[in-house]
Amino acid sequence: MARKAELAEETWGSFLQLMKVFHKSFHAVGVELAISPGEVRALEALDPAQSRPMRALATELRCDASNVTWLVDRLESRGFVERHASPDDRRVKTLTLTPAGVAARERIAESMRTPPPPLLALSVAELTTLRDLLDRCGAEQHAEIIR
Repeated sequence: MARKAELAEETWGSFLQLMKVFHKSFHAVGVELAISPGEVRALEALDPAQSRPMRALATELRCDASNVTWLVDRLESRGFVERHASPDDRRVKTLTLTPAGVAARERIAESMRTPPPPLLALSVAELTTLRDLLDRCGAEQHAEIIR
């Protein structure tokens, strides 16, 4: 049983190394767009098809509303979002992506969809096994916990 725990720890370490590659990619797209990692995350969380209350964005990003105000100020100054008063309650501010914001969000999504070189180096059989094992570990269900 001790060997299994050691192997699980080694496996987790390897996974964390792969996540470092992901983080470099995440930060690189932010540098490309001249926005911070928080702003990247905020753009990812906004739906191009509908406006969203700032409070809902704060909840999703798990941060204080004042932090979202700061993020939105920066995104708005770059022309990525617009703030509007909610038609139902003028005290509530909603966010809408501008065409530039939609383009930036798509660039972020494209960057995140691009597999890192270590994954591309694996064979089809290895990728299939890795995908199946990650699915089995509940990666999809646990993604919501991490967000």
